[in-house]
Amino acid sequence: MTRIAATPPSPPPPPDADPFRYGWRYVTRTRPDGSKEHVEVPLTLEDVLHPQEGDVIPENTQQERDRRYLHDVLERRYANDPHVLTLADCLVDWGVPGLRPHSPDITVLEGVRTKEGRWGTYRLAQDGGHPLLAIEIVSPSTRSNDVDIKPEHYHRAGVPFYVLVDQQREDGPRQLVAYEHRADGYVAMRFDADGRLTLAPLGLRLGLRGERVVCWDATSDQELGDYVGVCRQLEQEIAAREEAERQAKKAADARREAERRQKEEANARREAERRQKEEADARREAERREKEEANARREAERREKEAADACREAERQAKADKDRIRELEEQIRRLQGDGQGP
Repeated sequence: MTRIAATPPSPPPPPDADPFRYGWRYVTRTRPDGSKEHVEVPLTLEDVLHPQEGDVIPENTQQERDRRYLHDVLERRYANDPHVLTLADCLVDWGVPGLRPHSPDITVLEGVRTKEGRWGTYRLAQDGGHPLLAIEIVSPSTRSNDVDIKPEHYHRAGVPFYVLVDQQREDGPRQLVAYEHRADGYVAMRFDADGRLTLAPLGLRLGLRGERVVCWDATSDQELGDYVGVCRQLEQEIAAREEAERQAKKAADARREAERRQKEEANARREAERRQKEEADARREAERREKEEANARREAERREKEAADACREAERQAKADKDRIRELEEQIRRLQGDGQGP
């Protein structure tokens, strides 16, 4: 007998409940005239426990979101292992005599021959492998199947770990319940102080945050995001990287602009220094020319003075010569006058 922790029983559905509340399947019937017709037939609780391919079983968005998240996490975790297969809402024929197929929300199989296939029903005896984990996301309307019946069936199927995301009422809180396989039945697994469940063979921790299922890596304790969260994080990382690249480009442009300005300023300084040198050289050349011109003027003035002095000396000498000549002429006249006396 399967040993499990006691869980509150699920109340029976009200007698006037919708006959299609569990879902429906399409069946083909033959009319009296021999023609065929397709008819929607409501599913029973037994049909939900052992569904058929093509059955339509409604679920809410929370169940669908959690199943997708768990499937993405587990599929990503075993993406490089060719012998571990993760199935979501897929019929599993356990290959156990007398045990009809079930459709767990999540099934993890190990030792499979191939991960490539289009299975409506995965048949362990035919396709290989053996179960490692089954997870059910409980719908309050079909809770009795998951809580009361499936533990015994999954134990017979040899499922080592059975985890339920349990919810007793549609508007009620959720909780995790987990069982581990023993030879004489399932035993309830313990949770840590944070209310998380460790599945050591899978290297995972499971817990609830509010109403949502969350997984962590058991070694690093890093939270494993869902596809949307991973994409959002990737988008944020890409945006951050693009922003960093934009800032880096902006900084590089600023550096190049600063270097360009520094180069222009250096060129302007060199040009100013060149012009200052040219102006200094021009001033020195002007001063040299002014000095040469001043020297030339002084030399010209000296020569002009010498010429003037020479001219005056010549005039003086000429006057002296003229005076001497007059004196000699006067002497001659006197002499001549003396020679003509009576």
